[in-house]
Amino acid sequence: MAVNNDVRVNKGVGLDGNTFTSSISNDQLTSEDFLKLMIEEMKLQDPTSPMDSSKMLQTQMQMSTMDANIQMTKSMKALQDSIANMTLTNAMSFMDKKVDAVVDKPVIGDDGKALKDNKGNTITEKVKASFIIKSVRVDEGETFLESFELIGFQDRLGNKQTGGIVDYDAETGRIKDKDGNDTEYYIKLDEDGMFELNSSGKIIITDVDGNVKHPKFIPEGETEEVDLYAFVGTDEIYSQNVSNVQYADIVKIY
Repeated sequence: MAVNNDVRVNKGVGLDGNTFTSSISNDQLTSEDFLKLMIEEMKLQDPTSPMDSSKMLQTQMQMSTMDANIQMTKSMKALQDSIANMTLTNAMSFMDKKVDAVVDKPVIGDDGKALKDNKGNTITEKVKASFIIKSVRVDEGETFLESFELIGFQDRLGNKQTGGIVDYDAETGRIKDKDGNDTEYYIKLDEDGMFELNSSGKIIITDVDGNVKHPKFIPEGETEEVDLYAFVGTDEIYSQNVSNVQYADIVKIY
């Protein structure tokens, strides 16, 4: 029989001269510890008033059930911790990756404001959105991915003469020089703010009045002029506000 050495049983003597257990110094008893105590009580019981065996058995069963529940709770906690660690490890592999997730978004009315119910709570709907993952945290067993939401795209304009990227006003399309000053040229944008292309698939440069222009330059060592500006790619634009995406809500990883 296993004995818990941390358990100390304090005894006393009653008015009838019988010894009894007055206190126990450790309440973390196993069923074996209880059985040991019960046998000790049986040895010291009054022969003229013996203990009720059915009550002793019932108490033993309660102790066994309680012990089993404690062990099950410990096992479930260990399993929960294991799953949380596994989820955290998997989630950390998403760092700096783009993902799609189904999240709650406010429903926007015709006035551009979020709709509210009769209690003043914001009405939401489930939508799929894209995010870039920047950090991971675990809060009360749930794994959250601290992310920035993809809110749009912006085409890049290149200067062939300098080999650099050219800045332009995202609203008007007005092109700026290397020092950030406005030039006389505009890049034509469509209704989504992306470059509008001509029938040949090339970008359209205009003046302030919308007249098409063809700014050119002669590359070093060449004799023929080439277009000064060109489309060189598209950037993804992300919100500056952090969004907490739950690991379970991710539906696609890029």
